[in-house]
Amino acid sequence: MIKPALITGVLFILCGIIFCSSVAADSWFRPTSQETQLITVAVIIGVVALIGAFFFLASGVKYVTAENVLDTDVRKNLYHYIDECPGSHLREIARELDLKPSNAAWHLRKLEQTNLVRSRLIGGKKVYYLVEGGIESRKRAIAESILRNSNAYNIMQFLYDNPGKHLLEIAHALQLNHHVVKWHIKKMYLAELVEGDTTNSAYPVYYPTEIGAEALQNYLPSNRNRNKAA
Repeated sequence: MIKPALITGVLFILCGIIFCSSVAADSWFRPTSQETQLITVAVIIGVVALIGAFFFLASGVKYVTAENVLDTDVRKNLYHYIDECPGSHLREIARELDLKPSNAAWHLRKLEQTNLVRSRLIGGKKVYYLVEGGIESRKRAIAESILRNSNAYNIMQFLYDNPGKHLLEIAHALQLNHHVVKWHIKKMYLAELVEGDTTNSAYPVYYPTEIGAEALQNYLPSNRNRNKAA
C-alpha cells in the first residue's frame, strides 16, 4: 500500500519539475524572487516527504488489519480479557491488565476497527464485548456490566430468591432507598433481566427473566467490581 507521505512527496516534486520545465521552455520568462522561493519550498517539502516515507517504510510499520491485529501481546490480552469478562469498562480493563487508560483505549479502538470487539454505553460508561457470539454476546455483556454494581447484584439476587416483590419490599429488605432500587430496576428492565407484573397488585411486582437468572448464575461474585453504592 502506497503511503500518503510518499504520494505527497512525489506530487510536490512533479509540480516543481513541471513548473521548472515550463520556465525553461519560455526563455523570455524570468521568475521573480518570490516565485523562485515558492519553487524552492515545494522541492524541499517534496524531498522531506520522500525521506520521511522512506524511513516509514524501512521501519517496517504495518497497518493494523484483521489478520495482524492480534499479533501483539497487548491486544491479544485485551481480547482474551473481554472474552472472559464481557461488559468490562475501559478503566477496569486498564487496571486489571496494568495498562494506562489511554494505551488501552488506543488498542481497543484497533480491535473495534477490525470488527473483533464492539462497545456500548451502559450507565454512562463504555463497555466492551466480542463480536463473536452476536446478540447473545451483547446481552451477556450488558447483564454483566449491570451486575458489577453491588446494589444491582443484591437486588437481582433478592428477586431470584424472592420473586414477585415490589419496589418498597425490595428496598426494605435490602435497606436501600427506594429511588436507588427504582433506578437499578429500570436498567434491569431495559436489559431484559427482570419483568414487571401488575396483574394482582396496584404496584408492579418484579420477577427475574430467564436471561436475568442465567446472568446471575453465570456471574461469579469474585468477578464483581464492588462499585460505590449509587
